[in-house]
Amino acid sequence: MSRIGEALYRAVRPFPRIAAALHYLRHPRLFVHKTAQLIQRKWRLRAYRQALKNGKLLVEVPGELPSFLITVATPVYRVAEEHLRAAVASVRAQTYPHWELILLDDASPDAHVKNVLREASAWDPRIRVVHQPSNLGIALASNEIIRLARGEYVAFLDHDDLLHPRALEQVARFLAGRPDVDWLFTDEDKVDERGQHSEPCFKPGWSHHLLLTFNYVCHLRIVRRSMLQRVGGHRPGFDGAQDYDLALRVLQNGGRFAHLPGVLYHWRTVASSMARAAAAKPAAHTHALRALAEHAASWPTGGEVSAEVLLAPASFFRVRRMPPEGLSLAVLSPKPPRLSGLRGFRMEWVEVHPGLLAPEELAKVARASTAEVLVVPPPQGFTETELQELLSLLQVPKTALVCARACRGKTVLHSGWVASDTGELRDPWRGLDRNDPGYLNLVMVPGPRLVPTPQGFVVWRQAVVAAMAAAEDVPAPWKLPLGWHRLGLEVVATPTVSYEAGEIWAAPQAPLPAEAPVHMRRWLDEFGLVPAPRF
Repeated sequence: MSRIGEALYRAVRPFPRIAAALHYLRHPRLFVHKTAQLIQRKWRLRAYRQALKNGKLLVEVPGELPSFLITVATPVYRVAEEHLRAAVASVRAQTYPHWELILLDDASPDAHVKNVLREASAWDPRIRVVHQPSNLGIALASNEIIRLARGEYVAFLDHDDLLHPRALEQVARFLAGRPDVDWLFTDEDKVDERGQHSEPCFKPGWSHHLLLTFNYVCHLRIVRRSMLQRVGGHRPGFDGAQDYDLALRVLQNGGRFAHLPGVLYHWRTVASSMARAAAAKPAAHTHALRALAEHAASWPTGGEVSAEVLLAPASFFRVRRMPPEGLSLAVLSPKPPRLSGLRGFRMEWVEVHPGLLAPEELAKVARASTAEVLVVPPPQGFTETELQELLSLLQVPKTALVCARACRGKTVLHSGWVASDTGELRDPWRGLDRNDPGYLNLVMVPGPRLVPTPQGFVVWRQAVVAAMAAAEDVPAPWKLPLGWHRLGLEVVATPTVSYEAGEIWAAPQAPLPAEAPVHMRRWLDEFGLVPAPRF
C-alpha cells in the first residue's frame, strides 16, 4: 500500500488539491487513522443534523412564558434575496409571539431589498421597515434600530442568518427567571447555501477571560435595551469589531452576562460574504485590538497593557496587563523558594508541609498572612516569566485564582476541573497533546474552571478569605469553588505556563452541588468534539 501510495502521490503532484488529499497514502497508518476520522466526522455530522432537526439540542427552560416585548434588530444591505426572505421567515416562525422585527434598509443598492421589505411589512404588523437615504454602516444602522426599538430586550439578527423557531421563546423564559442578566448569548452553528448545518459551536459558560480571547458572546446575543442606551450603543470607527467593542463596554459598565445553552442561531456561510469578511479581517483585527487595549486599561489594578493577534484565521487575541510594581507575594512551599531573578515584587516565604496543600490549610495561611497574593508553586518552582504571566492574568477583574497546567512529557495531565451537565467533574484538557489546540481552539487560551489544580497556582489572599466566609454552609471540598462562584469570581487555567508532574490527582469525590456552574455539555461527547476522558 505504501508503494502504491507513493506512486500515486508522485503522479498527482502537479495537481495540488488532489496531492493534498492523497498525501496520507504515503503513510499507511496515518492514512487509515485519517480515513477513520473522516468517516466518524461524517457520521457525527449526520447525527448532529438529525439531533438538531428533532429539537434535541435545546435545554428546556422551566417557568411560565412571559409577555415582554423583544425587538429583533436587522440592518439590511447587500444580501441575496432568498437569504433575506429566509431570515425574515425565521422570525415570523417564532413560537414566542411577543416580538417586533425592525428591518433597516441601509441604502442597499440591491433592487430586490425594497421589494422584500415592502412585502414583509404587509405580511405581519409586527414587522417595521425603515429606509435610510444614505448608507450608515453596520454600527450606526444598528444604533438607529436601537433608538426606534420598543422592546425591553434587543436581539440582533444578521440579514442572511436564521433563528431557531424556539429561539425567542427560550430566551424569554430564561430572562424571566434571570432578570439580573443584561447580555444573554447562545450556541450557534453554520448553515450553507443548500441549507445544510455544520460546525456546531457549543460554548462554555460566561468567562471574562474567554471574552478577552475572542468574541464568543455574539450569536445569538440579546441585550437589555436600557443597557444599550446607557453605553451609547455601537461606536463608529470599530467596523468589523463593533459587536466585540460593545460587549467590552457593557461589561465595563457593570453589565451581567449569561449563557443559554442550545443551538438557537444559524450563521449563513456564503462564499461571497465570507470573501468580503476575509478581506476586511486585518482592519477588524486592528479595531478589536484597540477595543481590547482600552478595556484592559480601564481595570483598577495592573501596569502596562499589551494586546496582539494570537490566531488570525479564528480572530483570537492575547491581552495582558502586567502586575503592578511592588505587589506583595507569600510563597507557600516546604523549602525556601529560589527568589533570585524575581524582580519587582515584595516576597515572603511561608513554610508548609510537603505534598499537596489542603484548602483548609490555604485558608489558614490566608487569614494569617498580610501578602496580597498567595503563590503555591510546583516542586520545581516558577521562573520569573512564568510568575509574571500568572500574575498578569490575575489582574483581570473578578479573577480569584490562576493555575498552570501539569504535564507529563507532551501530554497534559491536569488543568483543573469543570462541571458537566452529566453531574460529573471533567478536566477538559486531560490527555491531550500539549500542542493540541482542542475544540474551538480553547486549549490555546486561558479558560474557566470550577476546581483548580492543587498546586501550581496564584490566588488573591483576600479572595480565599472571602470565599470561605461566603460558603460557610457548604461541605468542605466545595467551600472555595462555590464561595468564589457565589462571589462572582473566576478560577482560570492557562496553557501558557506548564510544569512537569508525575502524579495523577483525583477530583473531589463529594457529590457535585446543584448550584455549581456548568461549563461542559454532553453534546461535546455525543458528537465526538472532545476526547473521551482518560486516566
